[in-house]
Amino acid sequence: MKDDLQLAAKVHYSFLPKDYEDDRLSIAVTMKPLHPIGGDYCSILPLTEDLILVCMCDAVGHGTPAALFAARINTYVLTHAEAVLKPCELVSGLNSYLCKRLAGIGMYTTFYAIVLDLRRGIMSLTGAAHPPVLQYDQKQQCCREWPSIVSFLGMMDPMPMSCGSEQTPLNSGDRILIYSDGLIEVEDASQQAFGVGRLTETLMDNRTLCGQALNRAILQQAGSFADDGFQDDVLLMSVALK
Repeated sequence: MKDDLQLAAKVHYSFLPKDYEDDRLSIAVTMKPLHPIGGDYCSILPLTEDLILVCMCDAVGHGTPAALFAARINTYVLTHAEAVLKPCELVSGLNSYLCKRLAGIGMYTTFYAIVLDLRRGIMSLTGAAHPPVLQYDQKQQCCREWPSIVSFLGMMDPMPMSCGSEQTPLNSGDRILIYSDGLIEVEDASQQAFGVGRLTETLMDNRTLCGQALNRAILQQAGSFADDGFQDDVLLMSVALK
């Protein structure tokens, strides 16, 4: 059974995207699993030469059920991603799919979808109960939080809150972080969480880094803050605009 679980984990995590880079941006993906297999998952999908869809989910629970749930989410994203798609449409469609096809199993997920329009220099984003995306704005020399707009997916269709998308300019030198909650929920000896505030400070302190160097700096800072190490799977994606 142990060998089967290890093999399942190897297959599951093999579908995580590799780091992506072109002459305009780089995207680095780092997975730090606590459990052999779980529900943290992400996608990087170039839709056209200028449009890139970036998604992340964190299915409730751990183990094989969460992994299978995340795999269904990834399949839906792969089969429904297209250039004319808006993040909110993807979120709403995914919620309907989960409620209709997987109703009654008691599982749900957080989700975040971002469309990077590199020609127009615009980022469109919609989150569902996922931790806020952080954007270091090189032009304004500040860090912005983009919180989720709607609730967990897979619980109710239609969603109890109306879906909407945010839009913000992208600039050369910007840094964007998408991450699962295992990163910000680590606690020190006094049970204080690392939190979004400390993550923001860490991003500001390391804003000149990109790729895996930035991911390593963030994970090292959170890991050294934690009294007893990470207590959940951590999935981290960083986007660096060149």
